[in-house]
Amino acid sequence: NKKTAAPNFVFIVVEGLGRAFSNKDAYLGSFTPFLDSLSDKSLYWSNFLSAGGRTFAMLPSMFASLPYEKNGFLEMGDKMPAHVSLLNILKKQGYSSDFTYGGDASFDNMSSFLKMNGTTVVDKKSFSSAYQTMPSSSGFGWGYGDEEVFRKYNETNNRTQPYCNIVLTLSTHNPFLISEQDKYLGLFEHRMQTLGFTEAQKQEHRFYKNQYSSILYADNAIRNFIHVYSQRADFSNTIFIITGDHRMPEIPMASKIDRYHVPLIIYSPLLKRSKTIASVSSHLDITPTLLSFMGHQYHFPIAAQASWLGSGLDTTETFRNVHAYPLIQTKNDLVDFVMDNYMLSGNDLYTISNNMNLDPVENDVKKKELQYAFLLFRQKNNRLINGAPLIPDKMVVK
Repeated sequence: NKKTAAPNFVFIVVEGLGRAFSNKDAYLGSFTPFLDSLSDKSLYWSNFLSAGGRTFAMLPSMFASLPYEKNGFLEMGDKMPAHVSLLNILKKQGYSSDFTYGGDASFDNMSSFLKMNGTTVVDKKSFSSAYQTMPSSSGFGWGYGDEEVFRKYNETNNRTQPYCNIVLTLSTHNPFLISEQDKYLGLFEHRMQTLGFTEAQKQEHRFYKNQYSSILYADNAIRNFIHVYSQRADFSNTIFIITGDHRMPEIPMASKIDRYHVPLIIYSPLLKRSKTIASVSSHLDITPTLLSFMGHQYHFPIAAQASWLGSGLDTTETFRNVHAYPLIQTKNDLVDFVMDNYMLSGNDLYTISNNMNLDPVENDVKKKELQYAFLLFRQKNNRLINGAPLIPDKMVVK
């Protein structure tokens, strides 16, 4: 539904949130009961991919659909080339944007990217003594837990202008130490009982009890955040985009693509109906889709050219993949490529089916197709590495 005023956007990016342990058909069982219930009221993509296997790829992929340069776009630091993003285009149209994070936003040059895109950074340096840090391990702590981060957001974000805000959570990160640890370890045991686990399954999951309890904690923190937001005047015109930055690697993975398999939930009181979508899309498709939406619905000016790697979210209900993506697992590991219903990982070819299941396959024709498409991407990416501009000067957002 369209209102007179342009909508607000709130991105909730959950550290390590993988489909392996979230929502229906999660092969490890779902430990996100609130997000599961929210997806029933949302647009929910069950076969969704992050662009990277670590957090460094999230911001440039999700908010600007950018290529990876040599070691990830953020690694370029102050030498990041001018680019078009969801953030800087919305800013030009009167939006504000804040990034709220319980850790140090200078990590991986996140703050440099955000400031370049006109976003205000609120990280652990902005938290007062009124906020409680996460428990530390051997004297080291990342910063502030999810409950405190959402509390900080609610206490500092009360703008009247339209906004596009980002919250990046932290509690589901190694060493997985959370407040009320004993409470959530108990909820972990109860959740396994609710899921009907056998004793063997329970024993297997207990090897990762801190990881699973942190997931339950993060899920509950999001539940409380949405509840508080529902009492705000701007809630009725806000669109929430919830996803994982990548799948948590500390719980063993089933396949090469598992590292990238995350949920996408778009929830809003504006939605006319809910829908579960089985077609494949990725972080790289979010910005092209939201800007197209704003162009068509709110007449925002949309450039005829773009530098997107993604082509937009596919909303087909049944499983298919119409996209071609390079996926960067680590800063030094760009060996994965997805196109059609296939994945090329190194020199190995796999077919992809629903729930992102992989099966090895021998198909020289298809392998050469993916290798050639991957080569074309690398050639373009190498031009960027060698200093070529990403967009013409006339497209630079000022």
